[in-house]
Amino acid sequence: MHFDPSPGGCLLSLAHGTHSHSHSVNNIEITRANCGHAPFCRLVEARRLLTTVLCGSSTARTLVDQSDVLVDYSRDMLHSFPYRDVPPCWRELYTDAGILKALALGLLTVPGIADGSSNDDGTGLLKQALLACDSVLVMSGSSGPGRKAIVYELIDLIETMIEGRQEVLPSAQKRAKSGVSVQLGEEVDQKPLPEIRYPIPRLHLPSLDTFQQHVNSTSSGTPIIITGAIDHWPARERWTDLDTICRTAGPDRLVPIEIGSKYTDEEWTQKLVTMREFIEQYIVGHSCGETGDEHKPVGYLAQHDLFDQIPRLRRDIDIPDYCMVGPREQDGYQPPDDVLLNAWFGPRGTVSPMHTDPYHNLLAQVVGKKYIRLYAPKETAKLYCYGSDEGSQAEEVNMLGNTSQVDVEHPDLNQHPLFAEAEYVEAILGPGEILYIPFQWWHYIRSLSTSFSVSFWF
Repeated sequence: MHFDPSPGGCLLSLAHGTHSHSHSVNNIEITRANCGHAPFCRLVEARRLLTTVLCGSSTARTLVDQSDVLVDYSRDMLHSFPYRDVPPCWRELYTDAGILKALALGLLTVPGIADGSSNDDGTGLLKQALLACDSVLVMSGSSGPGRKAIVYELIDLIETMIEGRQEVLPSAQKRAKSGVSVQLGEEVDQKPLPEIRYPIPRLHLPSLDTFQQHVNSTSSGTPIIITGAIDHWPARERWTDLDTICRTAGPDRLVPIEIGSKYTDEEWTQKLVTMREFIEQYIVGHSCGETGDEHKPVGYLAQHDLFDQIPRLRRDIDIPDYCMVGPREQDGYQPPDDVLLNAWFGPRGTVSPMHTDPYHNLLAQVVGKKYIRLYAPKETAKLYCYGSDEGSQAEEVNMLGNTSQVDVEHPDLNQHPLFAEAEYVEAILGPGEILYIPFQWWHYIRSLSTSFSVSFWF
């Protein structure tokens, strides 16, 4: 199979700097005025190079070098602003630079275009191209008219070319010989399960009318656990197997993970790794103690729209009908334009510190178990959120204003005495259950086993 540089014909327009006919040229943010003379001219030159490479007049290696410079420059510009404030021109420049890099790397595998500088069979170059595509999806959201469709087509092409050349998880045979399971949810927590004193009620398949009335009750609704609503999901069976997750997602797909037990820790950081690396190092390695190091950092794929990045995983789930209800108006609540999905995939011991979400939330537990505790909005004054102390820094208020300072399961009552008076409800959320978390309710979550959850904000 050869690398086709123009799937669907849409890449030819990229080479000429044009966009889909459904988008006005006035919507293009990459201009000399927005990006500056040098970056704009270099992008124009890279696009010209793509055309000459396709015609055989230039080498793909030159295009790789040109696009690398653009990727590095635009990445620096992305990091020069808070994420939400990045000007669209830099997102679009990073997107186009990443696509050009992926194309150039793919073209290096084509006989007659390759310059002979690579000693492998092209698999290594294709993996680099795949990483370039995922970096575009994760870092810039494939910003720009028609760009996401181009990236998806490239990924499908590259994955098809790589497919069958290697094992999904190289250590699968080693794990089989050692008796280590790759099934999720089978671990037994060494610590006793939390005692549930104030349980969240469970309802089996409530009607939409019943759920709507509950959400819009005068007391603003309370948490409930819905059972039986996701039993039909293919994910309920397929995601219990790590090799199936890895194969479906793609072992070489790049995903963002958090390193550290919880995001309020000083040593907490973020990292981009392949799905294979995440599963091998942070799921299997953490669960079976391959390193023998009890203090090995925890890795967590948390609050990431994995299903937009990797649509093949999206086929294993459905958006619950309960997300379609219309919540009543509340102070501070602005519903999203569409249901927002996020994946939460990690080993036992991951913790989401007590916080609030900007929307109503349905948390679907696909595999594994989690301990969850919730506090009503009326308890806020007893929960010591960041920024509530005198002399708090503005950055702390902006970044963690929705997060409590209290270590929920091991509180320091000398420092946070009112927390002892705060009322709460709690549950162990099991496979196949959905927890409804009302808007402005505080919630704390700890994984009791390797776990895969999906949240739906509505």
